[in-house]
Amino acid sequence: MQRLFFRSLVLVGFALLGCSDEDEPASPAAMPGAAGAPATETNVTRPADESTTELQPALPVVENPDHEQLLSSADPALAANKRLVYDAWRVLIEARDTVAAEPYFRADYIQHNPNADTGRAGVLAFFASLGPPLPVQERVQAKLVAIVAEGDYVAIARVDEHTEPRPYTTTWFDLFRIEDGSIAEHWDHGRLPAGGTPRSYVPPTVSTDQQAALTSAEPQLAANKQLVYDMWRTLLDAQQVEEAPTYLAEGYVQHNPQANTGLLGFLTFFRQFAQPQPVQPTIASFIHMFAENDLVVLATARRYDDAGAPYTTTWFDMFRINDGLLVEHWDTATLPVP
Repeated sequence: MQRLFFRSLVLVGFALLGCSDEDEPASPAAMPGAAGAPATETNVTRPADESTTELQPALPVVENPDHEQLLSSADPALAANKRLVYDAWRVLIEARDTVAAEPYFRADYIQHNPNADTGRAGVLAFFASLGPPLPVQERVQAKLVAIVAEGDYVAIARVDEHTEPRPYTTTWFDLFRIEDGSIAEHWDHGRLPAGGTPRSYVPPTVSTDQQAALTSAEPQLAANKQLVYDMWRTLLDAQQVEEAPTYLAEGYVQHNPQANTGLLGFLTFFRQFAQPQPVQPTIASFIHMFAENDLVVLATARRYDDAGAPYTTTWFDMFRINDGLLVEHWDTATLPVP
């Protein structure tokens, strides 16, 4: 029973201090955008005397206003994929111009958000239902945090602002797969409203070849992904919490609003529940992992039974790496509302 409880906390994110996802947006094909400027904390020393250190709360999620920097890539194909998603976001998500948006999506577009029907017609119909078209802006209006691209995948992270039970920020992620210059597939953490039932969407499926996701032509990207992969299997799936200094910087920056920042915050919380188990060769519920520069994004499947029918959606964690340690973390966790 203790192991199952620990595992449920893992699903709600890294160093989570509670497990509620109430009031999360239900938008189906939300394609929010990019990564905010990362915090400047790069302390990667091992922990000092824990008894003299006070726990610190999570840091707010910060916008990166430099969209050109977020869209840039030394690889022309990745830059083109980023721009495709960015422009689709401006046209469909923010302007609801379904006519202009149609060329951005394949007719057989696959939707993994339970609030919308799969297919291009489904995503266009969803946004048409939100209101009449608006003028298309030259710049995405969402507060972008990061745009991470590798291979055929583009993830956009944005600041997700809440007012209840107090003003705070967390992170919203959208993941897209590009095929032949069009958007072919979409994942996010869309939730159904209470009593709602899933539309004709495609539930996300777990990968059967996790090693393929860990490969990269760039050795540093492969190393960064392997670090996150090993950390997750060891600290979260196997609950070997005392191994945390091997993976986390002492001052790692936490953006999960339910957690304490720092290595000490992680250790203090998870020591309460940990029952160490053997490390398994794979991550439970793994969908995909990809990396760009110093960022790694992990997508995992998550099942819910809190609506009119059980359904599965996608959970996201993003990590920043420095000098072989995790120094910053974002996920989609929200605070419980009374």
